[in-house]
Amino acid sequence: MSDVSSDQNEEKFNKKDDADDIRTLLKLNRPPISLDSNSFSGITKLDFGGCGLKSFPDSMPNCLPNLSILFCPNNNFSELPAIVGSCPKLQMVSFKSNRMKTIHPDALQSQLRWLILTDNILESIPSTIGRCKILQKLMLSGNNLTSIPFQIKHCDKLELVRLASNRLKKPPIELLRIPTLAWVALSGNPFLPIRSNDVTVSNLKTFHDPVLEDIENGVVLGRGASGITRQISWNDTSVAVKQYFGTMTSDGDPADERFISLIVSSLDNENLIRVHGQTSEGSLVMELLKNYSAFGNPPSFITCSRDVYVQDATVTPVQAIGIVTGLLSVLNGIHSLGICHGDFYGHNILLCDHDSTKFKLSDFGAAFLYDRTAQYGKMVELIEMRAFGHLVTEITALLNKESIPEKIQLEKLATACLDTTQSFSSLNIIWTALTQTCINKKSNPLFRPIQVIIAVRDIFLVSFKRLTLFPVNFFNFIGSYFLMTIRK
Repeated sequence: MSDVSSDQNEEKFNKKDDADDIRTLLKLNRPPISLDSNSFSGITKLDFGGCGLKSFPDSMPNCLPNLSILFCPNNNFSELPAIVGSCPKLQMVSFKSNRMKTIHPDALQSQLRWLILTDNILESIPSTIGRCKILQKLMLSGNNLTSIPFQIKHCDKLELVRLASNRLKKPPIELLRIPTLAWVALSGNPFLPIRSNDVTVSNLKTFHDPVLEDIENGVVLGRGASGITRQISWNDTSVAVKQYFGTMTSDGDPADERFISLIVSSLDNENLIRVHGQTSEGSLVMELLKNYSAFGNPPSFITCSRDVYVQDATVTPVQAIGIVTGLLSVLNGIHSLGICHGDFYGHNILLCDHDSTKFKLSDFGAAFLYDRTAQYGKMVELIEMRAFGHLVTEITALLNKESIPEKIQLEKLATACLDTTQSFSSLNIIWTALTQTCINKKSNPLFRPIQVIIAVRDIFLVSFKRLTLFPVNFFNFIGSYFLMTIRK
């Protein structure tokens, strides 16, 4: 009896010690969390940025059963700890800038959706990455990786990957084959074409005016991971000057973004931000955009890899067709130069507030040069086609219910984006044919009645396809007849 009592007391003391360890840890959170209770089940998110941590208490999984988000940037972890994989609901993990050398194999488990290990010194990824069946985002830029394990192919929900500024001597083929992958950053790896003094870049003007480099001059327009952009009055006009930082970002090296922005400017496309030239210090001098707003908002924790749009937001058929047509022109142009945007999202499309048919594709932070003639080159283009397809689907969802013909054309284009035999060049041809067909149909006075009949036919076929063939064949005949009529 005394032995049982002793064991119970020891367990009670251990639980108290565990709670004390967690309570001490929570005081390091930003902002600090103070709890008198020994129950921590209500805690779902922790942020230990810059706390000097090297490890976590062993009691963490049991004491924090509902922890789903863990931020630990700028700490002193030399290894991604196994305890991360033991937290049953932990989905989003960030250990950016820790000088981390290794990943414990058991840290990678099936509940992981979002892993950020940017700016460390990792040389390899464990084969256990294949366990991460629901992984959607993987951020590994700024490490020393020389290869990616073939088990990555089992991460068949993966949609966004950042692998810029590593040491990959060969393309990560198994990764690029993942059928859901839509956003990828690969700049600064040895297998890609070498960044050189491109003739396009060398032909751009270099401005030696110190006014453009004066950090006290102008108004700050934006500050991001790769640099700061200011509005500067210069030569009787206003320009935007982006000064680049030298620090690593999740997308890669800012120097790559600057270089590709210069090359892209040669396309002289109205839907790209015009680059006037560069300063002697390497800042970009660009056209100033006034009264432009982002089309979408960046992904949330819930959507993970998909943009978020304002509730009840809509686009008109004219806007939808104009935006899709312009974007397809831009993508066809940059891929013809062997450039992948890598971050093709609605939040990187800037719409004019006064004329929503005008827009600019921005942010080449994740962009990279690739060899279009290589095996991996076709894979890269297919990946960006998926991103374009997602955006087309999002635009389709924003159309009002009356825009039936435009919805049909956009849905067909989104489907074509998944066809591995297509390219941006062929998509351009397909889209031109679709929009022309749409215009021709709408000019036919029978278009609306016919559209209704076709819709009724489709509903009937779906609802009653297991019934007798007579009514099905009858509706098929009626629908086919009107389709033939409208095509004449």
